[in-house]
Amino acid sequence: MSSYLNAAKTYLTLTPAGIFEAFSQNEPTVEQLALQDLLSYDQTLLAADWLQRYSDEWLQSFIEHGWIEKLSLLLPAPNLPLDQFLPYVVASLSGKRRAAIGSDEGFCLARIGYSQEEADMLSVAAADFSGFMLRQKQRGWAVESQAISFFQQVDLLIPETSFVFLWIDNAGYVLIIDGEPLTNSRAFVELVWALKTSGLRFLN
Repeated sequence: MSSYLNAAKTYLTLTPAGIFEAFSQNEPTVEQLALQDLLSYDQTLLAADWLQRYSDEWLQSFIEHGWIEKLSLLLPAPNLPLDQFLPYVVASLSGKRRAAIGSDEGFCLARIGYSQEEADMLSVAAADFSGFMLRQKQRGWAVESQAISFFQQVDLLIPETSFVFLWIDNAGYVLIIDGEPLTNSRAFVELVWALKTSGLRFLN
């Protein structure tokens, strides 16, 4: 049992960097699956429970990499359909308060701020880029990109639109963000946790 935390009283969750590490590949490694396991339940997991399945060395390494956050309190998973939950988190994800979630098949699953036509168009475009990256990876080009951004200004400071690609339980998703992407936030973790625990619970 770990000597650097009280495993019986310490809860674990992922950081935004941990989200990118855990959910960025369509074929996750065993270490990435171990990270994903932290968001597989309807509440935060005790370190002691996680350590029954995975090694102390992994936990220490994940914490040192900044992929795991230690908590003193139990937190419940988000328990709303995504079309209701998205408005609560979008302000922390999009500089323009507009975002959408699409599938890797090009369907818009939830949106806020975008019209249905805009969200559908962006979801199709995101699926095209996701498929392109997977094809290039199969051809031997080690595409490790987790996101693509498009810019209107040549200074490349703030993107117009960003696509953040995620793989959750063998299903591909894309988070579409208008304006500055603010994924270095707790809201990003909450959104992925909602996707992980709700499956396709998008409707009322």
